[in-house]
Parts: sequence; structure tokens; C-alpha cells
Amino acid sequence: MTATENSPIYAHSREGSDPSEWQSLEEHLCNVAELASQFAASFGYENWGRALGLFHDAGKVNPAFQRRLFGSREQVDHGAPGASAALFRYTSALGDANGCLLAFPIAGHHGGMPNGLKGGDGGRTPLIKRLSADGVDDVVCAFLDYAKRIGITLPDSSELEPMPLEKLALSGNIATAQTRGIFSASVLSRMLFSCLVDADYIDTERYIAPNVAATRDGVTKRRTIAELSHLLDRHMDGIMASAAQSMVNKIRAEVLEECRAAARGRRGIYTLTVPTGGGKTLSSLSFALRHAAANGMDRVIYAIPFTSIVEQTARVFSEVFGDVNVLEHHSNYDFDLIEDDEVRLSVRLAAQNWDAPLIVTTNVQLFESLFSNKPGKCRKLHNIANSVIVLDEAQTLPDGLLTVTLAMLEELAADYNVTVLLCTATQPALDGLWPFGAHPREVVSCQDDLDIELGSRVRFVVDGDIREDELVDALSANHQVLCILGTKKKARVVFEDVVRRMGVAGTDVAAEHGIFHLSANMTPLHRSEVLDSVKRRLVSGDRCIVISTQLVEAGVDIDFPVVYREVAGADSLVQAAGRCNREGRLDQGIVHIFEISDEFENGLSGKRYDASWLGRMKAITKRLIDAHGGAFDAAISKEFFECRYGAATAVGLDAEGLYGDMVSSALLEARPVFGTLDFEHYAEKYRIIEDETVPVFVPWGEKGRLLLEELSDACSRGVPASAFAVKLQQSSVGVASWRLAELVRAGVVDANTYAPIYVYATWHDCHETYSSAVGLLEPEEGRPMTLIC
Repeated sequence: MTATENSPIYAHSREGSDPSEWQSLEEHLCNVAELASQFAASFGYENWGRALGLFHDAGKVNPAFQRRLFGSREQVDHGAPGASAALFRYTSALGDANGCLLAFPIAGHHGGMPNGLKGGDGGRTPLIKRLSADGVDDVVCAFLDYAKRIGITLPDSSELEPMPLEKLALSGNIATAQTRGIFSASVLSRMLFSCLVDADYIDTERYIAPNVAATRDGVTKRRTIAELSHLLDRHMDGIMASAAQSMVNKIRAEVLEECRAAARGRRGIYTLTVPTGGGKTLSSLSFALRHAAANGMDRVIYAIPFTSIVEQTARVFSEVFGDVNVLEHHSNYDFDLIEDDEVRLSVRLAAQNWDAPLIVTTNVQLFESLFSNKPGKCRKLHNIANSVIVLDEAQTLPDGLLTVTLAMLEELAADYNVTVLLCTATQPALDGLWPFGAHPREVVSCQDDLDIELGSRVRFVVDGDIREDELVDALSANHQVLCILGTKKKARVVFEDVVRRMGVAGTDVAAEHGIFHLSANMTPLHRSEVLDSVKRRLVSGDRCIVISTQLVEAGVDIDFPVVYREVAGADSLVQAAGRCNREGRLDQGIVHIFEISDEFENGLSGKRYDASWLGRMKAITKRLIDAHGGAFDAAISKEFFECRYGAATAVGLDAEGLYGDMVSSALLEARPVFGTLDFEHYAEKYRIIEDETVPVFVPWGEKGRLLLEELSDACSRGVPASAFAVKLQQSSVGVASWRLAELVRAGVVDANTYAPIYVYATWHDCHETYSSAVGLLEPEEGRPMTLIC
């Protein structure tokens, strides 16, 4: 170790440059410490951020790492020495908790925060083994000598701000200290991790790629929160001034004023309950922007459960504020759609750490990042502090993760200066379910009046059991009608039967006769084209019969005089009613609630009320309808959620046991304290989408053909096919993994030519694998001779 005492010690090299131009370790540590300190200051942990920055690359004093910079291939764990040094230096009255909460981020700042004592499913070495590896102590000593020699002052333990557990312990609330305090500690460690990795990436970028860094640092075109709030006020005032005098528009104006008034309130957790059609989206944004401006907050994060609605909402926001002020961030977003090179790079950089005033994202992106252990996903977390989070369609929060999700929202509100707004037409009954005792404030004071006034737009008719042929007859008899069924298979069968009943030559020409199908078996681009046709027909008054799955129930702005909805969770029935007489142009629209009585006979499904989550929701709704004398109205939604969560029990709302793991008192008893924090385990357990599908590119239609040509040409020039993954999303369909394996074996899907991209076979321009009416065809409907496995 002493060999490095009189030699320069570097943090980074740059290809083609002389070592004299390399970045010194001293410069990098000081730069990262300064940045991490700034980031952590937003939630009161400035000195923790500084300590992280100074210790994070301590392992680079290792001569083996210095040799790597000169071309050696030696394997070096340069995170473990810094983690060990921090663990040793920072102790508190409660043991070595402070050191542990710093050790995890330092150890994981490249590969991800590890588990404390046990290996993860991915085989990552736990922190305890990395800290006890041969040679770590020697590198720690060398780093401390180096820091002393160059004059770096490492913060003392007494300089670190009190951590949440210490604050709660001092309050005397032992029970709270052993639940929320433990949970808070894990969140703090992850937030500090975010500060460190973002600071590390930014400083490294400034050295390695100064042109890119200049774009990041030079963004000045974005509006402030106050300016965005003013723009929205002007936009909304214009809408209200020009809106026709109607009951619906009167209610929308009332909701907007309530949101504007409530925005003056203090930070915390709020609910906004507005019946579908009440102008919730822009009114909730008005609350968020005004509230952020009034409370000196940095950004608004608008989280939505469905990607298609994210795209639609981002377009609406961009029309008001301009593209540069709205960051759309989700797995399907194609940055290449941005034509201006500088703007495209600026948006890409902002997506890395959410350094933007208004972010529109998915629940998956938001919550899985909050529970992640990966540097790339966690980099944005420190910018969630001091923000307003709007959760649209709050009723979609997954039951099995509800407790730990609510705990996270409470923690953000309590310790990170965050305001949370839960928006929905059917507010879930969360009273008593907040694990740390939150009591959200409702924004709208006249809820009952809204329910009565907007509820009068539609009349619910409970048809009960009807045969499938009776349903087909009823749909065929309507000029404009929407029918929503619970599965893709049922929607497909009913659509085909309606086409036959109407005497149309075939499904491929059904659209010409105003008969449409919508399901997730169609690409997003295809669905958008169908919805455009539907909207045109609704406006022109032409025939429009749509048979769909539930994908039209949230965020799809369509307005039918009659809606048929297969019985489902009460919240879904209310959402479906939001597609009926939405604008209040009729005295009253009609929503039929039905069950297909012979579905088990004709193969549409199995048991009527199976043990699945959807089956349980359906059964609860049916019991409530029976209890109300065979009637249904929107007020039943509250009872529905009470039954739904009441029946779930504590275990059902923490199905993965994640909340229990994160608040276990065993964490306090462990030695080292918090040594049993398992960040890799937490990330693996928190998955909003359990049964993930695999995207398969469908080169259907002119756009699909051109995309396939572009993909083929690029691959022939050596460009990795994976570079096209996002660009192909709008022309892809999600297929379950087990199903995909069958299709690959059958030759229907090509898994090799453009690996890792899966591509549907293109016989006759995909007509044998994909239909213009229903999307993906079952193998037996394509080329039977190719499907023998």
C-alpha cells in the first residue's frame, strides 16, 4: 500500500489522453461530496451527503485499481473499502446505524445496494462478506493516510444530522420507533444512495463527456413552477370562459376552484375524489402547481397506472406548457421522436434523474424506483424530495403491495417534504390502512353534491344473467354502443358474433360498417387508429358499435349514449360509466351491468367466480348488488372498497411480506445494527406487474413494414437490434412468456434474426398472424402446417 504514497492517485482516465490530464481522486471525491451534499440538503441530510462523496471511492487508492486505469484487467471491489471506512467511523448512541446507512450506498454505488447478510437471488455478494474480504482493511488504512496527506477533512459522527430513528426514539414513542423508524432508516439509506450515484455520474460525465455535461448544466429554457402555474391558470380560464353552459361544465368549474383554494394548504397527503367527467386531470394539476409554488417546492410528478394514459396526458400538458417543460418518462417512450438534437439530448438527460419541473410517468416507474436497489433507477429519487406527487386512478394501487406502498407515501410526506394527492373517481377506503396513521385531507368539500349531479348523467340497469346471443342481439340493435368484457377472449367472441349478426361479410371489413374491437392483442398504434375512427363516428353520428376489454375504462375520452359492462369490481363499473353521456349532452345515458349466463358452456371462461383477484372483485360486487335489491349506483363503490380491503386481511395487503420484512424488530436486534437490511431482496419483491409479458414486434401495415426494413438495414450494418427496442414498442404486443415459447417453437415468432427482439412472422404482410380487426391471431387461425411442434 505504501507504494502509492508519492504517486498521483487517479479516479478516472480518458481515452487518448496523457495521465497528466486524468482526473485525480482528490478532485473527484471533493466534487462528488459537494454535489451529494447539495442534493441531500433538500431533505435535511447535507453532511451525510458530504460524507458519502468523500468516502465512496476510497477503494481507488488500491494499487490494483490504479493499475486498471493503465490497462490491467485485475478485478477490484473499490466500493467495499469506502463502505468499511464509513461503517467504522460513524457510530451513534443507538449503535452503528449511521455507519450502516452510509455503507450500503457506498458499497452499491456501481452495482446496486446489496443485502446485508444473505446473498441475493441474482448471486450478488452480501455486504458483510464484502467488508470482511481479504485486503479491505489495508485499503481502508491507505485511504485514511491519503485523506490526511492531501488535507481532506472527513466529517465527524457528531456532524451528521440525526437520523429518523434517533428522532423518534427521543420522542419517547417506542412503538413508532420500532416500526416507522426502521422503515424510515431503509428509505433514508436509499435516498442517500440516490444523492451519491447522481453526484458520481454527473461529475464523471463532466470529465469524460464535457459536451454532454454542458447540455445538462446549460438547460435554461424550462419554466419555473410559478410560471407553469400561471400558464395553466390562463389556459383553464380560457376553457371555462368559452365552455357551453351545462351541468357538467358547471361542476368542472366548481372542482377547479376547490383545487385552487386547497392548494394554499400545508404539505401533506390529500385526496381528490371527482366523478368521471368532472375535469379531474387538469384540476389536479392546478392544485399541484399552485401548491408547489406556494410551498417553494421543486417539481410536480404526475403518476398514472397505464402507459397509454401517460402518453395522452403528456400530450395535453405539452400543449399547455410546451414540450421542453414536460418530461414524459416510461418504458415505451421513444426519445428519437424529438427532432431537435439538443432538445432530444436534454430530455434524455432529464429522464436520468428527473431534473425537470413537470414529470409524467407510470406508477411502475415511480414506485419500483422507490423500492429499487439499482443506481440507474434510484438516481432520480433525491429529486422526488420537495415535490408534489399526483397519483391518478389511485384505486389501481395493487392490493398485495398496498401496505408497503402507503408506508412509502407516508414516509415521503413526513421526512422528504413531499405532498401526495390521491386522485380517483372511486376513492379507495384507506381509512385505518395507513400503517403510520396518516389522515389525508379531501380537496373537494361538496362530494355528495358532485355525486348526485354527475351521477344523474347515467342510469344503471342491472340485467343480471343474459345469454351471449341475447347480448349480441342487444348490441346489434343499438346505433352507438360500447360493450366492455372482462377478458380478451370474450371480447373477441362477442365481436365476431355481432359482425355475423349484422350481416357483415367478415371481421376485416367490420370497421367500414362501424363495428370495432379493442384489446391488448392489438398494438398500441393499431388501437390508437381504431379509437380515432371511433371518435370520428361518434361525432358524426354514424353507427359505432365497440366491443372492448377494460382498457377503455380509464383515460380514454369517448362518449357513448349506451354502455354494457360485464360485472366486475364496482370501481370498474363506475369507470365504465364514465364513457357514457360523459359530456352530459343527453338527459341520461344508460349503463347495463350483465353476466353471460352460458359462458362456461361455450368456452368463454371457466368458473364464474374463480379464486383470482378479478374473480374475488367480481364476487364482492355481485354480493353488494344483491344486498341492494339487485340495484347498483356509484355510492356502492365505498362499500366495495371496505369489503375488498376488509376481506384481504393484513397478510393480503402485504402479500409478499415486504412491509413485514422492512419493519421487523429483528433489524434493531441485529449486530451490526441494520446488518439485516436487504435492499436487493426488497427490490425483487416490489413488482407491480407480477406476470410480465414480453414485447413482440408486429410488422403490420405500412408503418410496421418500414420499421422492419429499418431494423433489418441497421442490423446488417452492425447496429445492435436492442437499440430499436423502444422505437418498436408502439408496434408491439405483449405476450406471456409461456405463450411466447410456444409461438417460437411453432415458427410463428422469430427469436433469432433480430435477437433480442422478437418478431412475428411476416407471411403475406402479417395477414396470417395479425388481423386488422382483432390483432393477434391464434396459431390455428394462421398457417396450421407450420404449427406442429
